[in-house]
Amino acid sequence: MGVSVDLETCDSCGVCVDICPEDVLAEGIGSIEVAREEECWYCGCCMMDCPIDAIKVEYPLYMEPVIVRSGDKSAQRMGTEEW
Repeated sequence: MGVSVDLETCDSCGVCVDICPEDVLAEGIGSIEVAREEECWYCGCCMMDCPIDAIKVEYPLYMEPVIVRSGDKSAQRMGTEEW
């Protein structure tokens, strides 16, 4: 789990290295490397900003989007009724 870089797709532009808040990714010799995977916050910035979709983030737990309305103690799953 964590961050993975598709080395066949990656062109080593360095956008992911610059955007990562925890310096998880580093520029290696001709490629981007996952240098500190244990520091990853799973924020997805590297994946979202990669111009050629060469990065994938695998989250450690199943995460389901939840909508929480301000001042309302009820929560809704996206696309379903209140639970």
